[in-house]
Amino acid sequence: MKNFDLFFIRHTTSCELLGDYPAVGRVYTSPHADCVQSSQLFYPSQTLHTAVNLRGRDSDETDSEFAIRCVAGLNQLFTDLTKSQITKAALITHDETIVTLMAGCGLPKSDPTEFILEPGEGWLIRMSAYLWQKGYSFEIVGKLSL
Repeated sequence: MKNFDLFFIRHTTSCELLGDYPAVGRVYTSPHADCVQSSQLFYPSQTLHTAVNLRGRDSDETDSEFAIRCVAGLNQLFTDLTKSQITKAALITHDETIVTLMAGCGLPKSDPTEFILEPGEGWLIRMSAYLWQKGYSFEIVGKLSL
């Protein structure tokens, strides 16, 4: 069974890069301008794919509405990776989106505050069809080393 490595990376408003970002086959980004700019800084030679449902929280969304949208967005992303057979990708988005996904779907479970990132930092997760179909879960591999 094929595994898919996905880097969740928090956008930054700084022009300073924290290091070399890992090579990936596809880059997804929140449509927010700061995320798009960060994606272009981190992965200048990649075509960007907009992940609309993985944007930051809308002002009128409840916690549960936001979480449901984020999981639906990750499901769309996983479906795209599976169909395209791309096994390594990056998602550049907002800290709240990353924390929501990590705390809600990540294994092993941990306190949500453990997943807070500084701008430009990230997490590596590993997705498999088995874990995702069994309960919308993924494996937390570790923090991105830059």
